[in-house]
Amino acid sequence: MFTIIAERLNMTRSRIREEVWKRNTEYIVEQVRIQEQAGATHIDINAGGDPSREVEDMKWLTQVVSEATLLPLCFDSSGPQALQAGLELCCRPGTIINSITGEKNRIQGILPMVQSFGTGVVCLTMDDQGMPEDLEGRLRLTRHLACMLQENGIGLDRVYFDPLVRPASTNPGQAHYILETIRTAKHEFPESHIALGLSNISFGVPARNNLNKAFLAMLVAAGADGAIVDPCESGMMNALFSSRAVLGLDEYCMEYITAHREGKL
Repeated sequence: MFTIIAERLNMTRSRIREEVWKRNTEYIVEQVRIQEQAGATHIDINAGGDPSREVEDMKWLTQVVSEATLLPLCFDSSGPQALQAGLELCCRPGTIINSITGEKNRIQGILPMVQSFGTGVVCLTMDDQGMPEDLEGRLRLTRHLACMLQENGIGLDRVYFDPLVRPASTNPGQAHYILETIRTAKHEFPESHIALGLSNISFGVPARNNLNKAFLAMLVAAGADGAIVDPCESGMMNALFSSRAVLGLDEYCMEYITAHREGKL
């Protein structure tokens, strides 16, 4: 199964931020509905429109979204208070915290919630020294995070590695490091998962959808089994189901055929 963490409900987006602050329940419910119909397996909630309002916005969003869908939620924040607020309102099987890093403060603030609520967790390959630019740096942090989580009782089947995609427009060649990190991580930690921010690859270029779809197919071929993505983006689910079918990850193309019958392609 490919984990599709649907990213539209992110308050760094001006339209989402405006509608949340207006407490427009109907609009938010519609965003949940169209993402679920498109094939989302999780609904991401990011209430980071204004740090001073994040906790209250997270509470409101969680209440609205949890009543609109039975899908598990992915709580997206670097702030422990906002994460705690969301988790206390809705922590279903499959819930994910997005995210933890190798940074000391993030570990201290977020690891206890992963333990106490029993959630999955997205792990970003960065630490107090920043984000590595090379393959070895990403692999070093992947191994460090895997070891740290296991030592604290977190099974790697609950872990979603994110090797931090950089824009192709400003970081040429970085995609090669991402793909190799995924291959190595899935080889060394086969029970773990991948869930990276796909659309970062196309930042700063026109017709971003072209790069997003191409990169998604490459990720699937490298062994990725998840992504943080907009499932409503034109052709995105086509690229996902088609690449899985071609690679034999979808036995007898049954997922593809089912998705076609359900109108997702």
